[in-house]
Amino acid sequence: MKPPLLSVVVPVHNVEDYLEDCLRSVAEQTLAAIEVVMVDDGSTDSSARIAAGFAARDDRFRLVRQKNAGLSAARNTGVRHTSPAVPYLAFADSDDFVVHDAYERMVASLESTGSDLVTGNVWRLTGQGRQQAWQYRWLTSTRPRTHITRDPRLLADRVAWNKVFRRSFWDAHAFAFPEGKLYEDTPVMIPAHHLAKSVDVLHEHVYYWRVREGSITRRRTDVTGVRDRIAACKQVSAFLGEHGDAEQRRAYDASCLRDDFGYFLDGLPMGGDAYRAAFLEGAGAFVDRAGEGVLEGLPVELRIKWRLVRERRMGELLAVLAFERANGTGVFAVEGPPGRRRAVYPGVRGASARLARTDVPAVARLVEARWDADGKLRLRGYAYLRNLPAGSARQQLKVGMVRAEGGGHRGRGMPVRMVPVRSVSMPEPTVNSGQELHGYDHAGFEMVLDPDRLPATGGGDGDGSLVGLVVAARGAVRRVAVRALDAGADQPLVHDLGDGRRAVLDHRGGRLRLRVWRPGAVVEASGGAEGGPLELTGRCFGDPGPVAVLLMREGAEERSFPVECGVGGADAVGGAGAVGGGRGTPFAVRIPLDGLAAVPAAPHRAPHEVGAETGARWRTRLLLADGTRVRLPAAPDLPPPACADAAGELVVDLGGLPVADAVERTAEGGVRVRGTCAPAASGAYAPAPAPAPATDAPKASGAGAPASALLGAAGETRARLVLRHETLHQSAPVAEASVDRVTGRFSASIAPPLPEGRWALHLDGRPVRVLASLAAHLPCGDSALALERRNGDRLTVVAGGALPVAERSAYSRRLLRDAHHPARRTTARLPLLNTVLYAGGDSPRAVHAELVRRGTETEHLWVTGTVPGRTTHVPPGARAVPVHSAAWYEALARSRRIVTDEQLPAWFGRRPGQSVVQTWHGTPLGRFGTGLTDTLYADHQHLATLAHRSAQWSVLVSPSRFATPLLRSSLAYEGEVLEAGSPANDVLFPPDRDKAAEEVRRTLGIPEDHRVVLYAPTYRDHLAHPRPPPPTRPTARPRARTAGIRPSTRTPSHARWAPATRCWSGSTPGSPAGSRTGPACSTSRTTWARPDCS
Repeated sequence: MKPPLLSVVVPVHNVEDYLEDCLRSVAEQTLAAIEVVMVDDGSTDSSARIAAGFAARDDRFRLVRQKNAGLSAARNTGVRHTSPAVPYLAFADSDDFVVHDAYERMVASLESTGSDLVTGNVWRLTGQGRQQAWQYRWLTSTRPRTHITRDPRLLADRVAWNKVFRRSFWDAHAFAFPEGKLYEDTPVMIPAHHLAKSVDVLHEHVYYWRVREGSITRRRTDVTGVRDRIAACKQVSAFLGEHGDAEQRRAYDASCLRDDFGYFLDGLPMGGDAYRAAFLEGAGAFVDRAGEGVLEGLPVELRIKWRLVRERRMGELLAVLAFERANGTGVFAVEGPPGRRRAVYPGVRGASARLARTDVPAVARLVEARWDADGKLRLRGYAYLRNLPAGSARQQLKVGMVRAEGGGHRGRGMPVRMVPVRSVSMPEPTVNSGQELHGYDHAGFEMVLDPDRLPATGGGDGDGSLVGLVVAARGAVRRVAVRALDAGADQPLVHDLGDGRRAVLDHRGGRLRLRVWRPGAVVEASGGAEGGPLELTGRCFGDPGPVAVLLMREGAEERSFPVECGVGGADAVGGAGAVGGGRGTPFAVRIPLDGLAAVPAAPHRAPHEVGAETGARWRTRLLLADGTRVRLPAAPDLPPPACADAAGELVVDLGGLPVADAVERTAEGGVRVRGTCAPAASGAYAPAPAPAPATDAPKASGAGAPASALLGAAGETRARLVLRHETLHQSAPVAEASVDRVTGRFSASIAPPLPEGRWALHLDGRPVRVLASLAAHLPCGDSALALERRNGDRLTVVAGGALPVAERSAYSRRLLRDAHHPARRTTARLPLLNTVLYAGGDSPRAVHAELVRRGTETEHLWVTGTVPGRTTHVPPGARAVPVHSAAWYEALARSRRIVTDEQLPAWFGRRPGQSVVQTWHGTPLGRFGTGLTDTLYADHQHLATLAHRSAQWSVLVSPSRFATPLLRSSLAYEGEVLEAGSPANDVLFPPDRDKAAEEVRRTLGIPEDHRVVLYAPTYRDHLAHPRPPPPTRPTARPRARTAGIRPSTRTPSHARWAPATRCWSGSTPGSPAGSRTGPACSTSRTTWARPDCS
């Protein structure tokens, strides 16, 4: 065995759920010449046993044990146990994952350049998959032999685990992590960057950083945490001052105020008095020392907040943060004439600052792009100056701008062509802005581009024309590039112009670009006998001609197939001649699919949260006679298995993934999808196992039989078409769906209602893709239900919810809340109505049922849409009132009676003559509301509203004498209590309860001799983030729920799960007073910390 080139230190502490994956990622590195020192820091779970297993199986691994002393001590211990002669050193945290070839690439870089350390890009890993870590978004190119003084962006590179150090450099400066402190990486990494003679920066990803909710460094309201973070930054700042680099010190201090302290600054509203005092003391002293000059380079909203910190004005600072909590950062009012404008936070004394040009940026987004019948491209989107809304379309000027790529800074020296723009009104800019202060409905535009007036580029990889606008409003003028709505909408749109030219609309560096060029070759059709090779035909143009088509796939050898020029017909399937217009030299190529299908898939080397590639898609290149390789375009309507990908390039896909090729709207307001689900090359069509139904899954979309009873007659096969929510992890079967096993065609009809959000369509567990030619017909539908293409070529169903688009914005909600609701509440001509407004679940539903049984003369209104992604079932006889609709605000103002089991909005005030009955939910066995005051889970800004909220109740219904004092104290309630039991429990005591129980048994298939135990754990938020030292945890007691059945999920021993609840606040749905919902991980030691990347 070769001597090791790299020592890897892995500190271990209570990570049994992740350690196996972490150590496996290190063991399977392509650089095999490594030694791994694992340091068990007093783990109390099975982590030490897992580590010992690796040491027993692989002699490159060694396990060192020590008493719990913290992450820094474990790292330092690990370094002492490595071999000093090994030339390179790295660190990996035991719940993370190292990219399979990361160490080989990083060591090779250091060997080549002689630099002292190398750093690489980072993925952020959550249960939803991977995302680019925002701290490294700037890392778009590899830069060897650079330095932090030449690239200040490296100030954001403050963690140890994405680096490899030259061991002689590490030892020469005697680096060691500070023990007994949180945020231990920064005091070592920033000095290392400065002391290194040079640093290599790799833009490829080398590391998966796992974000865990319970990690100590993510507990932002911890007094110890904020003190340690400030101390770490102060230490590094002092180091830079001692080395006489004033400019670097100013840059670092500014980065601390912008990044490091921002996390704790945003936590001030949630934190208690001790946390706020600690922050104000430490951060205030830091700003005092840094000076006013450091603040001048910050965005205006940070300048305002840090000046309030410097002046120790906590009240005004909390008001600004509360405003930002409702509107997001960078939102403010603008006062003063052009040239002397100031940013102002409404209602906050002294919270203002002079605006710089960069503080008023322009925003431009593309909403829709379509090719008209005359061959011109129609763009629809919006553009506005942030915080300078136009009162009408006439008060804002927009001019289209197209220029060729290239030139100097910001394209200087390149000719610019102006394009007329038509202003239109649309609600999307106000909705998407997510803030409630400004309305941007007049920001819409339409622009038409004529490709005949754009310069042609030399090829598919050549430069194109960038599309932007000039926006002028209220005395300010900005130039801005048009960008995609979000990352999922950043995708190309391919269109063949019919005269041998191809146009591709895409984004380069985030900026909208249109390329028009003549491809050197195009695959136009495909065919071949059943069981025989795939035959592709097309045309090539110019010299040198093609000699082979190359197929490539990760983990497989490149395959080459010869091209025959001068042959090929138009009798195959596809759009023959669509691109070439009948010119050029025909060519043909034959590809045996059985040989490709036999190639095994590349091993999955990523964490399990990252989906594995199918291994069935082969990319292509065209080999020319002179040895050059070029991209090979394909006709957009070319069907699988050889088809155009989202960028219009030929791919050979043997996975049999379903592909949608036709969509239409239905008369009922739904959408219909048709497509092909050709069998995989390895065999006949075989549906994958259907996924297990999700908790609280919506009912089947569309009318008809359930998904389990799909048609299975001759010519059709049973299949499962499922909609999966993009963010809520819920699934809904599509009822009207069928697959023809003879033709390989599928059809699905999706009808409203569907819970709000984006839903990906899956056929038998496989995502439905969009044929390239279909992209021109998307989106299809309306604001209630539409089909879109996202993330390249994935078909997505977008459900808009119950509200019209114009009422979905936070701005509209503010107008309804601050103007409409008070007017309906106080006007003498608008008295209270004989209506009952219900909100919540079991108990309000029981009250409604009893009132209906008694025949009470009243109108029943039911609030819907309070929980995102969950359909509210309105009982018979009640009228639905969507939350945040105008009807909802009016119902709160004019309903004589309100029955709720959740909190009302903080702005709600009970009207004279109005009765509010608070039934709450369940028995208070867990801590919530004011009971969380002394925990890190408390939201003190929310707790401060409890007394006002509870004062609006006329009566609180208590389930028992035991619950009454707990409800009073936790909800800060001092009014009347009706100790009459929970209305939800009435279902257990009717005369026919035995009959109801028997029906439940029959529905669930429970035998008569089986006892049923319903387990529904209550909130244990105070156990998620205990104050140090952690208290002894009581055993979680189940909360009995007496109406309805909720499935329970077995969770890891380190987790504390909380059932979902509802909230009416409109800002953070889903939490009871003073707490948050969802899983929360608890840690057993307070000295074990993760470097914070949040």
